[in-house]
Amino acid sequence: MAADAEAAGRRKSDRTRQAVLDAARVAFARKGFSGVTIRDITDLAGVTRANFYYYFRDKTALFIELGTTTYREAMRVIETLGDGDDARSRDAVAEWVERYFDYLDRNGAFVIRSEHDMPPDPDFRAAVARSHRRAATALGQRVAKIAATPVQADAAATGIAVMALLERSWAMVQQDSVSAVPRPVVREAVTELMWRMVQ
Repeated sequence: MAADAEAAGRRKSDRTRQAVLDAARVAFARKGFSGVTIRDITDLAGVTRANFYYYFRDKTALFIELGTTTYREAMRVIETLGDGDDARSRDAVAEWVERYFDYLDRNGAFVIRSEHDMPPDPDFRAAVARSHRRAATALGQRVAKIAATPVQADAAATGIAVMALLERSWAMVQQDSVSAVPRPVVREAVTELMWRMVQ
């Protein structure tokens, strides 16, 4: 009985913590780091300030955790590019683009907004820049690995270019900037460009 009660309490605690993280991701995506208050997050999460401070020291600690989680998820997606025997097939590229768009569905607004508005601490900003470079380099290396002809460009630069294609395309569809072009058509165009890149 005591073990069941403890497990139920832990599950509730996990749900509360996750509610704070999910609310913060939405709040940061809407208002940026500097525009968000603790109250914005607690109101969205439906929790008290005490709940917030039980899990997070301050807004910066929460932002760091979201950034770390997002970076790890991006790396997991990046590391799947080129998996399998048919890595250069159009279908394999299409599946990977879909995975990247799914990742952006969960994190894209936070990623795009937070790149322009993050805590002002220079050490923090340097750490973010290193993370972005590592992700871009990993993506550029994966592209080079599956390309039929050698890629001459720097791996980080290649990764940045591919990320820009993916993230900007996703963002424009999300913002309805290109409302005449439905998401599946944009995703198909991104797939075509990436597929041609590795042929």
